[in-house]
Amino acid sequence: MIQMLPIEKIVRRADARAINDATVSVLAESIASVGLINPIRVRERLDQWEVSAGSHRLAACELLGLAEVECIITNEDDLHAELSMIDENLCRNELSPAERASQTARRKAIYEELHPETKAGVAGADARWNATDNLSTASFAAETAKVSGKDERTVRRDAERGEKVIPEVIDMITGTKLDTGTYLDKLKRLPPNEQVAAAKRDLAILRSQEKERAKPAQSRASSKIDADVKSRAAKEVADIIAEYVPGEWWDAVKSNLYAAGATNIANELNNITGQSVMDRRFG
Repeated sequence: MIQMLPIEKIVRRADARAINDATVSVLAESIASVGLINPIRVRERLDQWEVSAGSHRLAACELLGLAEVECIITNEDDLHAELSMIDENLCRNELSPAERASQTARRKAIYEELHPETKAGVAGADARWNATDNLSTASFAAETAKVSGKDERTVRRDAERGEKVIPEVIDMITGTKLDTGTYLDKLKRLPPNEQVAAAKRDLAILRSQEKERAKPAQSRASSKIDADVKSRAAKEVADIIAEYVPGEWWDAVKSNLYAAGATNIANELNNITGQSVMDRRFG
C-alpha cells in the first residue's frame, strides 16, 4: 500500500547507515526538481513508521522542509525489514569495501536464517555440492548478485571478508585509508585477537603519517634544522670531553651520560674514543 505519511512520524532504524550529507544534497536537488520517484519503504511500529529502505531519501525530504512523504507501507517482520535495508545499501556505489563486506555478510546470515534448508551440512545439501562452492553460498550469491548488480564472485568475496574480519575491526577501519579490499584480505587471514592488534597498530602509523604530512613545509624544515643543530652540539661536547677528561674516566663519563639520557653525546664520545665493553651494555 502506498500512502502519504507525516515526516514527523517516520523514524530510522537504530542500525541504519550513517547519513551521507553529500548524497542527501544531491537527492534533495533531484526531489525538488522532479519529485520523489521511489517512495520510502516503511513498516508500522507502535504509533510511528520505521524506515526499512529510503533513509537518505527521507533526509532529503526533511532538508526540503516537506511535511509529508510518499511511502510504501509493508508488514515486514524484523528480518525482512533488515533485509530490505541491506539490499538498498548494497545497491549504492558509495559503500566502502569494509561497509560492503559487513552488509554482505549480514545479508548471508539473514538469508540462511530465512532459508535454513540452503545452509551447508543440512539434509540434502551435500547432494547438491559442487567443486567450488556449497549450496548455501551459491544460492545466496546468485540471489544477492541480482539484488546488488554485482557478480557472484564479488558477492562471495565480500561475504567472506565480512565473516572473517570481526565487526570491531571493521568498525575501526571503516572510512579510513585502511578501508580497502587488500587490507581486509590481509586481516581475514589473522586470528581475531591479532586482527585487533594489527588494525590498532596500522591506524596509529597512519595517523602519525597524516600528522607529519599536515605540518607546514617550514615546520618540517625547522625540525630538520633543529636535529642538525643538536647533532653538531653533541659532537662538540664529546670533543671537549675527549680532550680535557683523562682517558681512564671516559667509561665512567659515558656510563653517566647514558644513564642521564644524553645518548647522543655518549654515542659521539664512542665515535671518538672507541666503544668499550661497558659501553655496549647501554648501546
